[in-house]
Amino acid sequence: MPLIQSGAWAIWNKKLIILGGRIEGFHGLNQLQNVFGQNKVNKSIWAVDLETFDSQELKLDPESKKWEQLFSSNMQFEQDENILYIVGGYGAKSSKDKRSDDTFDSLIAFDLDKLLVAIDQNSDPSKAVLINTCDPHLKVTGGELLKIDDLFYLSFGQCFDGVYDPGKTGLYTGAIRTFRIKKNKIELVQEIKDSQLHRRDLNVVKIHQAKKTILAGLGGVFDKNGNGYSHPVYLDPSGKSPSIQMDDLKQVTNHYNCAKASIYDSASDTCITVLMGGIGQNQFHQETNTWENGDRGAKIPFVKSITQLIYSKGKMYQHIQTPPSEPEMPDFLGANAIFIPDPKWVSQDFFIDYGKLTEKETIIGLFYGGIQSQKPTSSTIYPTKVNDQIYRVILEKNESQYFSQLTKIQTP
Repeated sequence: MPLIQSGAWAIWNKKLIILGGRIEGFHGLNQLQNVFGQNKVNKSIWAVDLETFDSQELKLDPESKKWEQLFSSNMQFEQDENILYIVGGYGAKSSKDKRSDDTFDSLIAFDLDKLLVAIDQNSDPSKAVLINTCDPHLKVTGGELLKIDDLFYLSFGQCFDGVYDPGKTGLYTGAIRTFRIKKNKIELVQEIKDSQLHRRDLNVVKIHQAKKTILAGLGGVFDKNGNGYSHPVYLDPSGKSPSIQMDDLKQVTNHYNCAKASIYDSASDTCITVLMGGIGQNQFHQETNTWENGDRGAKIPFVKSITQLIYSKGKMYQHIQTPPSEPEMPDFLGANAIFIPDPKWVSQDFFIDYGKLTEKETIIGLFYGGIQSQKPTSSTIYPTKVNDQIYRVILEKNESQYFSQLTKIQTP
């Protein structure tokens, strides 16, 4: 099995396809740790059979300029049927560079059917490339790419130039950039700039409602004090012009990009986003039944928490699974990880269709990859690694108790 975090991925023909990303845990913060070293970059395209977990590897030529973007991490990507679109990412300007030192301004799109053939035959994947183009508006890393109808939304993120050093920050886009692809060219439609969009490494999700779909930015880092962002921010693309609105709900934890499941219940027009582990502003201590801001002074630690953000009737609520009555993550897992929904329960846009779940307990998908930490704050004594376990994700119905408890929880 490939051990990868922060890569781009797609699900097609019962296979998980992974490109880019890193084969190490947390990238580190100083020169002694070889921060963002190119020797820890995934330079293969992988296909993992989701039934047998057998994997196939297609090695890319590390000297080829046409694959340089795929030797990066924290790319933005979106799957639309059998096409995977990949934008930007933080990597190396040249194959001779020993560390990542540039943000790519390119978009590459793959035909997944042809890509699987290339992987199976161990042949040149160039025939699977549908689009390979550059545009300065695509120079982004640490954001997310989503598609609604014919519009792409390149959301949040930053442009980071040069090698990574402690205290150095990139230029945040502070924007959501919308574009179309026409004749394999980028057509920028609009750049929506707002101070509330100054975030990166967050979770950006679609919120389905009966009458429209909106985008939600959940969490993200860093504010002027080096903390995470707590209030969800929404982009409503309906109407004559898109609108930005910040919610007054204060997200307690799970602020960093992590594995996430999206669930939609058409009967109640409710959309639930489940954030699994990762990194959060606050961590829960089961021994004392208390929340701590940070980790004994260290900000934004790894967490085991699972947060359910529930959007219903124009409002966002949160339910944080707190032990011992409810399960949390089995370890400090989730950052830059992947949730793979079981296709039996999927309706559209990889949403779990809640109406299809008739049993008390249902395996709704798999949890794969990402960073695993031994402690809330990593160190040379307690280093991180790539998670090497695959977990089944179980949804347990407990509606009567669950919905009666929904309130706008504030940070304890």
